[in-house]
Amino acid sequence: MHTTTDTYGVVCAALTSTFRIPEDELTPEVTLEQLELDSLALAEFVLVLEENLGVKAEGERANRSTTLAEVTAYLDELRAAGAEAR
Repeated sequence: MHTTTDTYGVVCAALTSTFRIPEDELTPEVTLEQLELDSLALAEFVLVLEENLGVKAEGERANRSTTLAEVTAYLDELRAAGAEAR
């Protein structure tokens, strides 16, 4: 079973490695807009997370006002649904 902490760690790792965002700027409450991710970066972020977590996300679910906590919760839902489908 996957935990929210695991997923949040993957989200943060994707942001620090792909977009070079300093780890100290990442909190559950920060929005993608505050991290200065534009629409192209947001699309890339979704692809990186899909690859790292083995899920298929709907890009429309995330927008620039989405927080990292909301991203994590959505990914946890997808991971749980994927585990149930197996």
